[in-house]
Amino acid sequence: MSRQKYAANPLKYKEVEGISAKTFAEHFKLYEGYVNKTNEIYEKIANSFADPSKSAGTYSEYGEAKRQLSFNLGGMWNHKLYFGDFEDGKGTGPSEHLQRAMTEDFGSFDKWKEDFVASGMAARGWGMLCYGLDDGKLHNVVLDAQNAGFPATVVPLVLMDVYEHAYYIDYGTGRKGYIEAFFKNLNWDRVSKRYEKCQKMHNIWNE
Repeated sequence: MSRQKYAANPLKYKEVEGISAKTFAEHFKLYEGYVNKTNEIYEKIANSFADPSKSAGTYSEYGEAKRQLSFNLGGMWNHKLYFGDFEDGKGTGPSEHLQRAMTEDFGSFDKWKEDFVASGMAARGWGMLCYGLDDGKLHNVVLDAQNAGFPATVVPLVLMDVYEHAYYIDYGTGRKGYIEAFFKNLNWDRVSKRYEKCQKMHNIWNE
């Protein structure tokens, strides 16, 4: 039986301060591509296109489908969160609770942001602020691909796409300017609510 097909969430904004409509339009096409490929691979697996008993780490059709599935799932879910967290120039800052956690784990909000920006400059794919369900701590993590570098038992709070397609039209190779624009438009209310939910999940995880 085929699973229900995924669909890309529509953009809430055609453009935001510092990120043009052209960038958003081209970037959204990539998000849609990940969604479509995820559906395609799941359908192939459901239709028994390859024998799972012949799966192997060296090479197999089934194994390759699984590897590409993880890449496209990552692209789909990462972009869903990324686009959903823009709020057109209304990046007011994290909640008091989230700021307190940033101070506990990084020294201050400014030190957290400094580390996050540096992570975004270092990453080949994504900079991520995540919450550890196991330790209840905040972590800034570098992802070099859609399916690489994502630790187990963490939940993303902020995902910042730093692949060139996210900024090249507007900034060329000037990634730093794009990161500044990203922060101007980050919906901290959504991020802070996500953090509150993660705290509840942490308590359940460690029961």
